[in-house]
Amino acid sequence: MNNLKSVDLSKSYTTNEESIDVLHNINLTINLHDQIAISGNSGSGKSTLLHLLAALDTPTSGKICIDDVDISSFTKNELSKHRLENFGFVYQFHHLMEDLTVIENILIPGQLANTNPSLNDDAHELAELIGLSHRLNHLPWKLSGGEKQRVAIARALINKPKIIFLDEPTGNLDDKNAQIIQDLLFDISNKHGVALVAATHDNNFIKNFKTIYKIEDKTISEI
Repeated sequence: MNNLKSVDLSKSYTTNEESIDVLHNINLTINLHDQIAISGNSGSGKSTLLHLLAALDTPTSGKICIDDVDISSFTKNELSKHRLENFGFVYQFHHLMEDLTVIENILIPGQLANTNPSLNDDAHELAELIGLSHRLNHLPWKLSGGEKQRVAIARALINKPKIIFLDEPTGNLDDKNAQIIQDLLFDISNKHGVALVAATHDNNFIKNFKTIYKIEDKTISEI
């Protein structure tokens, strides 16, 4: 995979027989190594756009292309395989499995993909990278909010994705932990060429990105 592209992408929802337009004719290209922030007011469609780009939702019209191939042509299994192999996800809330240890949480996407013979070694290396190698056998309730988010980042990296999608990853953290998460993400992106695509309100986070877009009135523009 070399790039991900949205072409005239639109999304609307129907509630109580009323159609609500969220996004209209969004054209966006994400190349490997890109660092893209998507800003906008609450409810502007930032999270919706991330979900569409990551093939977690389907557009009302327009298309998502991977290397110029429309993903609507993919079977459900092909789409799942693509997400596992190419995308990582980090959300505002870590969504860890509370009855699994740190190392078990990190391993989940790799076990689902079942393609990496050195999976356990890679998981331990990631735990070292995020500074939690001493917490491998701890359950999430024993971790701080910042530590949980670091585990979520390691989990997102276990399959060596091309793109990590970030939905307000610092929104639930204090300033100190938010800075730790920012530094970790950009260090990983710069060293390993992982593209970052983040929806965020955090101005301290936004200023680190090479490219910044804003969603306003259902459309997107670079700022």
